[in-house]
Amino acid sequence: MSINLFFVLVLGALVGMYGYFKPAMFKTQTKEEVPKFELESFVVYEISASGIDRFFEGKHGKRFEDRYEVSSAKFSNNSRSLFESIRANNALYQDDVITLSGNVHYVREDGLQFRSHEGQYDTLHSLVTTRGNFVITQNNNRVNGTQLQFNTKSQTVSANAVSGSYQLN
Repeated sequence: MSINLFFVLVLGALVGMYGYFKPAMFKTQTKEEVPKFELESFVVYEISASGIDRFFEGKHGKRFEDRYEVSSAKFSNNSRSLFESIRANNALYQDDVITLSGNVHYVREDGLQFRSHEGQYDTLHSLVTTRGNFVITQNNNRVNGTQLQFNTKSQTVSANAVSGSYQLN
């Protein structure tokens, strides 16, 4: 047997083995997005020359490339004339908009409060909105409705299906 024939047989055996034991091609799996970092029981402060302007706190937080996801979230704003805070079971903070879900509760220093199951707080435009039911209270006054739009800067409120009780002093 010539050496050339031997190498042709070895090459044929190797190609045959490769074809028979060819590695299985797995479908590419979708990559799950991984947070840049995660925090437990945290508070993030925004500080200026006049003091603490805002702070954001939560029980568990994840920082992704474009957003924060927080459980047991509370966002407080001390940069306006009236201190205000809004909290919820879950929050998504992206592009200066906080999307809240589960037991949303907004409180302002003058006693104004509102509660809803979901909502959004646009921090740049000072606009709080809900699509579902809400309850606003201040002192002994109470207003129920749906689809709240509350501008915290101009202190204007608009809503649908409004009913309530208001006591004049």
